[in-house]
Amino acid sequence: MAKIIQVPSIVLPQVWQFGTETETVADLVTHTSIDIPVESLQEKVVHVMAVEVVAMGVPGNLLCWIETSPVPSTTSTAYYSAIGGGGGSLDPVTGLPYIPPTVPLVEAALGVNGTVHSISLPWEIHSAYCRLVVQTPVAPFAATAFWILQAVVSAKS
Repeated sequence: MAKIIQVPSIVLPQVWQFGTETETVADLVTHTSIDIPVESLQEKVVHVMAVEVVAMGVPGNLLCWIETSPVPSTTSTAYYSAIGGGGGSLDPVTGLPYIPPTVPLVEAALGVNGTVHSISLPWEIHSAYCRLVVQTPVAPFAATAFWILQAVVSAKS
């Protein structure tokens, strides 16, 4: 049986089996992490390691933000809202992805294969749950240039 690391990946909606799992982001789709209970935590920070994978072209810029909610998404996604405005559930009519906050963190790609970007998303807003949301709204070379992500939360209790 594979060793299970008792740390949930917040990008992949599953428990890490090896600690090397990643999520590929290049498809113009909003990627949402699992719900993270943070009600009793202070000085919260989501640390994202984003690696550019480039065979040809440049990955689209990576947008990252934190959404908070008083209830988990299994209860309702309607309460999730991006810090800085925006966020919330999918539009039930159009099915379009979550609305980014008015000022999401934008990580610009350099177009150099293997470039590692370290991103920190701190917040102090009180909430019972949070989640990381990432997307590449423009990806002209999606098949040959993309991002590989891992993320982890740190906080004080």
